[in-house]
Amino acid sequence: MMLVKVGGSVICNGGLDKVVNDVAPGTILIHGGGCMVNSMMERMGIKPIILKHPNGYTSRYTDEETLKVYVMTMMLINKLLVSKLVARGVRAIGLSGADLNLVTARRKEKIMIIDDRGRTRVIDGGFSGKVTDVNVKLVQSLMSSSDVLVISPIAVSPEGMLLNVDGDQIAENLAISMGVKGLIILTNVDGVLINGKPVGKVTRDNAQQVLPHTTGGMRRKLETALKLSERGIRTIIANGLKDNPIRSALAGEGTVVE
Repeated sequence: MMLVKVGGSVICNGGLDKVVNDVAPGTILIHGGGCMVNSMMERMGIKPIILKHPNGYTSRYTDEETLKVYVMTMMLINKLLVSKLVARGVRAIGLSGADLNLVTARRKEKIMIIDDRGRTRVIDGGFSGKVTDVNVKLVQSLMSSSDVLVISPIAVSPEGMLLNVDGDQIAENLAISMGVKGLIILTNVDGVLINGKPVGKVTRDNAQQVLPHTTGGMRRKLETALKLSERGIRTIIANGLKDNPIRSALAGEGTVVE
């Protein structure tokens, strides 16, 4: 079984077909698509609200209107991936994390942000969540009757609320819960970069020398990979815009975190 997370930066920059053409049977494919959500919101006349956080990260604020566009767009991406896989003769099934209680999350009641004046303050968490559980038995059952499972980063709370969750969180929880040996994270660059050059390997021994050179989404990916390394799970962060991106990652291209 192979676990692959493909980021929105790949999907929005023409990499969708390259990934689909390289997916092998036995793959769980988790996708993002935040950039496509932003584009759809702007076309609908809804301005995305981007939050700055004290840890240096940024995120989209998910109010009720944003959630509607988020769910609609993520499921569009999901079905585009499934339809392209089916056209290749792959038995693919696509679900959101809300379907059959696949991914459970807790709503973030409060979010700490840096406002326009540079002050730290706390706001309501909206419809964003933190993954708390992945239904492993359901995943195993679905994989026994299909070749590829495609998962959208939409979760459900115990109260039945749809939530925007980070696809990397789903990948992390699946990797741990299912005891996989490795995870491939596909992004739009050649791995973790320092001065524009990819780092071949990151370990817990050299992580503190590498982390200060990363920001935003890449820092989150690297921190996720380092958490998995503590459990003996190997992560490869690689370029999803290359030809045969999954095979290229397995062949040694990108950054290995172990």
